[in-house]
Amino acid sequence: MTAILEFPPEARAYQPHGAARDLFYSHDREVLIEGPAGTGKTRAICEKCHIIAQDVPGVRILWVRATRASMTESVLATFAQKVLPPNDPLAFGPTRQNRHSYKYPNGSEIIIGGLDKPERIMSTEYDIICVFEATETRLNDWEMLLTRGRNWVLPWQQQIADCNPSHQRHWLIMRARAGVMRHLQSRHTDNPALTPDYLSDLDNNLSGHRRARLFEGLWVAAEGLVYPNAEKCFVPHTQPPVGTLVGGMDFGWSNPFAALGGTFYKADDDLWHLYVWYERYKTQCTIGEHAKALPTGHVWYADPSAAESIIELNRAGHKTRKAINDILIGVNAVNSRMEAGTLHISDQCTALRAELGAYHYPDNKESEKPVDEFNHACDALRYLVMGVDRGRVAI
Repeated sequence: MTAILEFPPEARAYQPHGAARDLFYSHDREVLIEGPAGTGKTRAICEKCHIIAQDVPGVRILWVRATRASMTESVLATFAQKVLPPNDPLAFGPTRQNRHSYKYPNGSEIIIGGLDKPERIMSTEYDIICVFEATETRLNDWEMLLTRGRNWVLPWQQQIADCNPSHQRHWLIMRARAGVMRHLQSRHTDNPALTPDYLSDLDNNLSGHRRARLFEGLWVAAEGLVYPNAEKCFVPHTQPPVGTLVGGMDFGWSNPFAALGGTFYKADDDLWHLYVWYERYKTQCTIGEHAKALPTGHVWYADPSAAESIIELNRAGHKTRKAINDILIGVNAVNSRMEAGTLHISDQCTALRAELGAYHYPDNKESEKPVDEFNHACDALRYLVMGVDRGRVAI
């Protein structure tokens, strides 16, 4: 049979409990293991992969997050500090920051990657693919990774998503509830190593949606959402209508570069609608790389603080203009379109949809501006809407 059945975890020092144990014995094609902070989800995945890599020669496993940089002090730290025995040969070699893989003596390999550099991970095949903090990723990324799960050294191929809960309409929980993925709910009782002090910190120091997600394990929307009517705009992807090609762009390197492309058109109701159907959401790519990947023919409204990047895009043949960057006016403009039903967002724009479900105002009410985090696609949307609504698009 398989390594998991031939070498049961009871014979090893690590003892999985609850959802972690179910994960160990699961051969399901797609699995979501989710729950509050500290339940041992990441370690359970690392332990399962390590056992299989040790016991099955030639198996190939991929560990991936939205960015490669985010792996270093999260997944790789857990693997080095909690899974590998002291002085294990696998721990020697490159530092965690520079490591590309763990190579086992029997020819098995765990490959480390990031979805910000897909060319490094999409050119080969794997038996098991593990997507950590999967709420940071897009449905399109997940489906593309599924095409790489066909190495067949194992008699079953598996793709695992690990995460804390997010908002209740996130594509991950919707996919699990639809029965496409095996849904494992991890709880604090699954991790006997948790201390009462840790649980007390979570209980006492978290509030609102963060407490609900990270302590109670609930999929809930953030309080004080900036765009409470965003879901009304979500539509299945369709062929874009005839109209003016427009786009919004927020620059980033360690933070994601976000570009949204859409069509501005006059509908049957005699109103001007905006259909957003293209998304690029990448980290650690040069402007030159973005310029080659972006579709042509759009008028792009970009973060005005990045003047040199705008010039470089224009030199590459893109029509890029400085966006209007008044946050409060821009948020009002986007909300107005959402309420009026004249903004439509394709299900291809998964990063934007995820951000819209989390973008919120500060809990302390000390600022009228939203919290400046996880908002890169939201900023691109704001630039885009301000571009078309301020009459800067030739109709």
